[in-house]
Amino acid sequence: MQVTVEKPEQGLEHKMTVTFATEDMAAKVEKRLNEIRRKVRIDGFRPGKVPMKLVKQRHGAEVRQELMGEALQKAFYDAVEQESLQVAGYPLFDDLKDSDNEVTFTARFEVYPEITLPEFSSVEAEVIKSEVTDEDVDNMVNRLREQRMAWKPSKSAAKKVKKGEQVIIDFVGKVDGEAFEGGSAENVPLEIGSGRMIPGFEDGIVGMKKGEEKTIEVTFPEEYHAENLKGKAATFDITVHSISTKQLPDIDEEFVKSFGVEEGTEEALKNEIKESMTKELDRAVEANNRTAVLEALQQVVDVEMPKSLVDQEVKGLMDRALQNMQQQGMQSEDVKLEASMFEEDAKKRVKLGLILGDIIKANNLEASDEEVEAYISEQASSYEDPEEVIKWYAQNPGARFEIRSVLVENKVAEMVKEQAKVSEVSKSFEEVLNRNFAG
Repeated sequence: MQVTVEKPEQGLEHKMTVTFATEDMAAKVEKRLNEIRRKVRIDGFRPGKVPMKLVKQRHGAEVRQELMGEALQKAFYDAVEQESLQVAGYPLFDDLKDSDNEVTFTARFEVYPEITLPEFSSVEAEVIKSEVTDEDVDNMVNRLREQRMAWKPSKSAAKKVKKGEQVIIDFVGKVDGEAFEGGSAENVPLEIGSGRMIPGFEDGIVGMKKGEEKTIEVTFPEEYHAENLKGKAATFDITVHSISTKQLPDIDEEFVKSFGVEEGTEEALKNEIKESMTKELDRAVEANNRTAVLEALQQVVDVEMPKSLVDQEVKGLMDRALQNMQQQGMQSEDVKLEASMFEEDAKKRVKLGLILGDIIKANNLEASDEEVEAYISEQASSYEDPEEVIKWYAQNPGARFEIRSVLVENKVAEMVKEQAKVSEVSKSFEEVLNRNFAG
């Protein structure tokens, strides 16, 4: 096999010309056709008795093309190994010349860039620290109580509606004094402050009493879904039939045991909640800090990125986005996705992957089977049936591979973090998890 490589003065794309012998191609084609002859079915012939001439007429060109493709791929990667090249992405084949006993082709491809890793002390990253407080636990307990709350109707005729309470109302909506379609309803339950209705509607009910009738004035938003009502001034005649306040359950033995806490005490429930919240917070902090350190690392490393890898990543991101939208009920023909929407994210992901690959290789980093099993067990402990989760991972090699990748990334991040200039910021549980349980 003869190989000639043309390396660029700039950029990553190489050009390689390969010449290899094909004396045995005819024999390979003949062998493949014989395999087809034994299985092919053609009217008028018994299986295995189709004349070879007819098999060649029907399948000869296709078989030769298929075998030639396999030969090109093998010759290309043999040449790549011979020249010690690291190919990024897929090659493009040009100028194929197929003579009796010899094939010459030209391949264009990109190689992985050479990366100069910096001293990690040049990396500056902001990480967070956080802990679960008693207030966080109390907020979670209140959230659990609110999930099981009941509405208790008020018996007082003097009771006035407040935000956070529920009313049962009739209403009739009018524009220019005329009732409009869809603007009227009877015996509608509405929590005041829930934001279910257009701006001003719920505020207008605050202060009303049971049995009271009132007309309120509102304006439909410009972005309202009904074209004929956008931006229109309207009135609503409202009648309040009842006012109810939230009735939260007591934190008694029955309430506690309903969450699987057999001790039945408020203290045991809070301990269980705190343990669960702490696990969730620790995972979120670890993920946040890993991302922060690795993003900071990218800022101090210059990488010339192979376009082929970026294109592959763009396609992968587009495919996942399309799949997610289809799972949400959208039709593929209604989804308008363009490569440019994903290019920036793809470049970041490719760059980080290249940097991580070099660091992992340079430091021989890997995740042991024991570390993978420990990680799976820790994750599974948050589920009702941990053994079922562990069994699922055992049957899904792809998921285990992703865990191994995460563990190795964690090791890279920790290595960088230990040497980097790190500033630490304290954040609450709600800030880290982007939640507000008190509200």
